Amino acid sequence: MKFGGIILKKKKDDFSYCFKKSSGLSLTSPNENLVKVYKRKSKSALNMLDSAKEKQEDDWILDTSYYAKYFMIYALFMKVGIKSEIHDCTIYALKSIFLKDGLISQDVYDELEKSKDLRVGALYYDKDFGHEEILKRAKTAPEFCLNVESVIDKISNEDIEKVREKFEDVKKISLDNKSLDKTQQSKMKELWDNKNDEVWEKTDC
Repeated sequence: MKFGGIILKKKKDDFSYCFKKSSGLSLTSPNENLVKVYKRKSKSALNMLDSAKEKQEDDWILDTSYYAKYFMIYALFMKVGIKSEIHDCTIYALKSIFLKDGLISQDVYDELEKSKDLRVGALYYDKDFGHEEILKRAKTAPEFCLNVESVIDKISNEDIEKVREKFEDVKKISLDNKSLDKTQQSKMKELWDNKNDEVWEKTDC
């Protein structure tokens, strides 16, 4: 869409808030102790998943399978020193940093995203995804966790430095884009408030 001399693009998901909130994305010191803690949490969730499947408790299957995956991803974050208390921000960073740099596969990202969507849909919107779909997501949990744990164990100090540099790049781009959005909004308001707007509308069309 064009207003005067400015082309306004359709707004995509805005994750700049992830870098503004204290509970969002930030760099911290890599912490091997917390890596172990979140690995242990992931394995505990897998054990609880087995119990939930035996009792056919779909809600708990969704919860435990998702958290088994999420905790292992967060162990990866602790390995490189990235803090995030907001799940959507964690998943955004997983895509924009780890996936883009080839440290994790598209399958890993897609699987965590699907598991999150199922959990949110069932928990907050009472959506019925069906027992088979829920079991399908749960079935992938053990292999998912093994794959991510392998990445954690193999990641080098050089990789960690690259990830932290990428974090700063993504943060800068995200905040710069947000600033540009505000500039465009301000310019659009000026154009709409312009008494001669009918004139420039006709000349631009």
